[in-house]
Amino acid sequence: MHPIKYCLAVIAVTFAFLPATGPGENAAGRKDLEKRVRQVLVGKIATFRQFHKSDDLSFDADGNFIGALKTGPWTYYGRVEVESVRFEDEALVVHGMRVVAQWDQEANEFKSYSLRNRPARISIAVRSDVTEAALARALDQVFLPRSVKLSDVVPDFWKELLTTERGRRDAWEKQQAEIRGRVLVPGPDVSDPRLLSKDGGVQINRHPYNDLTNHQLGLSYIVDENGDVKNVQIERPLGLGIDDPIAEMVAHWKFEPAKKGDHPVAVLMHGRFTWFHREGRIDPYHTQPCPFVENVFQC
Repeated sequence: MHPIKYCLAVIAVTFAFLPATGPGENAAGRKDLEKRVRQVLVGKIATFRQFHKSDDLSFDADGNFIGALKTGPWTYYGRVEVESVRFEDEALVVHGMRVVAQWDQEANEFKSYSLRNRPARISIAVRSDVTEAALARALDQVFLPRSVKLSDVVPDFWKELLTTERGRRDAWEKQQAEIRGRVLVPGPDVSDPRLLSKDGGVQINRHPYNDLTNHQLGLSYIVDENGDVKNVQIERPLGLGIDDPIAEMVAHWKFEPAKKGDHPVAVLMHGRFTWFHREGRIDPYHTQPCPFVENVFQC
């Protein structure tokens, strides 16, 4: 499958590192440091290394998260549009609005929407002798720097869609060819596997779904000789936090394996899930409010 472009504004936190300074010099230069960090972050959409559900986040001076970690799908919890940056006491505090990603079928890419009702606050502790280099390292632990790709931190079922860089793409396609080259496609001499789990609204087919509508998720997966699901891949997403729980559910399905003659065999299968709009809700668990985006989409 050819890589699909995904239009996601993602910042890379990069500074021209300053040499370490003494406490007095550093205190005197804190306003300048704040200004330079603001130039890098404000007005940009930053992607978290971990996709935090909480909107009030605290990190230590090394950029390590403080508290009970609760994460969710990157398309809903992964990003924030930065509105302000300032030092408050012994912390750098970043304020912004949550940003969600929805798949646009016509454009064949993700589109981003800011959630006006989802403000976020990110507090990063700073030492009294903080340097620009130390702060940059902490920021690189909170947000994705240029050296780390989104495909590096998402669940494996996103790899097919988000691995787009040429070198990584070649390696990924070689790996997938090796994995899927060992499986069969159900046909006259190979039976379909029989699902033993609840389907959760996902339709199953031996062939890819080529007629997906604007509100349908398409994925592929292998059912191995033991009836276990392997190598789930999202091939046509929805975004808005909908894809991940569906892919995770499919990954835990159990089948009566397909057979060729009397022997169980591994087969490649496909799934389709239709997202039905529910008023005021946008995610499968119906826990989050609808984004306020006039004349773009209705929840």
